[in-house]
Amino acid sequence: MDEQELQRAMESFIASLAQPSIPHWDALPDLDLYMDQVIAFMEKYLSLFGDSRDKLITPSMINNYVKLGVLPPPVKKKYNREHLARLMTICMLKQVLPIPVLAHLNDRIAAHSSLSTVFDQFVDEQCAALQSVSQTAQTDVAALAGEHMSEGLAQLALKLAAQANACRVLAEKTALLLLEQQQGEKPHKKS
Repeated sequence: MDEQELQRAMESFIASLAQPSIPHWDALPDLDLYMDQVIAFMEKYLSLFGDSRDKLITPSMINNYVKLGVLPPPVKKKYNREHLARLMTICMLKQVLPIPVLAHLNDRIAAHSSLSTVFDQFVDEQCAALQSVSQTAQTDVAALAGEHMSEGLAQLALKLAAQANACRVLAEKTALLLLEQQQGEKPHKKS
């Protein structure tokens, strides 16, 4: 791939970030789905969050989430909107936060609001973040146009990774503080 093809490929991908197709609660299937249908649904809407090396979601991952108590068990081997919303959140954020922390945050917010509201707010936040990154990256890539696109993209990748890492650190610390607060509110056993 020459420098111009690389630039076009990058610009195309960045443009796709500007219009993510992540469904809100009301767009989730109204009918309960079997495992293979859940996998197909996740891959269709969340392929952006996966990579070519690993599967975004597998049946064994879903079974493990149920065993861990992060996901309610299916009803007669079928998964409903609640399952889909929780799985989508996990798939989008599992590279950023540990799964038990994600479950705690979802449960904590859902205790004060409906899961549909929490999920829709999260989807809005994720879409806004993708659109913001897309706008910034468009400007950065346009400034790189020329012979040294590869080197510029390498620098951009490191810059974006550093920013993502900083956000991950802050998100994880915030979640851990919330966990500590909750644990401090529980009555302690006396020895």
